[in-house]
Amino acid sequence: MKKKLLFAIISIMLICSTLIFIACDGEVENVDTDHDLTHDDLGIAPDSAAIAGTDAPDASKLNATSEELSEQADVKEAAVYLFNLANDNLSKVAYYANYAYGSGIASVTTMKMTGSMEVREVRIKDGAAMYMVTMGRVVNGYNNDTPDKTNSLVLSACRLLLDYGNRKFTPDGKTFYVQEGGTSSLASGALNNFYTENAYIDWNKCDKVESMSTADFMKKDYYNKSYVETTNATISADTIVNASIVHNAAGYYEIEITVDVTTDALKLSTESTRESANSDDIVYAYQTIKCQIWDCGLFRQYETFDSWEGSFGAGPFHLGGYSKNEWHKTFTYNKQNAPLYQIPTDTSWAK
Repeated sequence: MKKKLLFAIISIMLICSTLIFIACDGEVENVDTDHDLTHDDLGIAPDSAAIAGTDAPDASKLNATSEELSEQADVKEAAVYLFNLANDNLSKVAYYANYAYGSGIASVTTMKMTGSMEVREVRIKDGAAMYMVTMGRVVNGYNNDTPDKTNSLVLSACRLLLDYGNRKFTPDGKTFYVQEGGTSSLASGALNNFYTENAYIDWNKCDKVESMSTADFMKKDYYNKSYVETTNATISADTIVNASIVHNAAGYYEIEITVDVTTDALKLSTESTRESANSDDIVYAYQTIKCQIWDCGLFRQYETFDSWEGSFGAGPFHLGGYSKNEWHKTFTYNKQNAPLYQIPTDTSWAK
């Protein structure tokens, strides 16, 4: 999940304790968590035209399988091989789109404050062009002693400072255009209407468009090898604890990987988290990656589950806390069957 999701929320909890004058009525967002990811060709196998130019898996490297998480070298190598192949194929496929949803909580344990957030995202790659639109919304805030009771101060402050919407677009893979907005730019019911209505962000209430080179964009957003990758983690047999890999009769592999957080696997994610939370010692407690990969070597679904913990702030404001997050992506590659997943025809804003 993009680091703006919850990685700054801990710092905001501190602000909530001091900026009492911004208290206002805040209602818990009723979020639709029933995600139907079978519509508009999501999760449907890519056709022969869609996989042109991509690399099919080498079957000889997928002989080792295990339904349970295993530390066997051959199982780990098979899972890592297929996972990295699917990531590489995202840059080779002519078209792909994905719908993603995420959620998480962050808690300042020393202040007994907790907040929760929901995120939605659509990404579309069509030739050299790529379009991404993302929004995040704080849905609740409460004191840890009374988790069933919303604290309007915490909720309102977090929404004011953490709600966001953004769009990022490159027409040619060389220059990126980025526009961002805050809570005032989000339409009512944005979380539930993000997919169905596409009426989620008022771009007139967002910041001026910023243009930058692809290299600068990747550095700013902490990408690793490519801005089409599903993760900026470095996944190898040496950076994971264990893995499982099995073949599903529906025509795809199911993989689970436990990342070894004591290695440099999550170096970029850690740097991003520390920057967002203004901390020097935040570390990941765990990260699990689960994915489904079609027999042709393209992602069907990608998911992460992770947690980080540490301290932030300085002097009397030096506090400790943790965050738990999850992120789910489902893909389509058949452009002709995905009317909702097309790059907008009006890109006049990107200039």
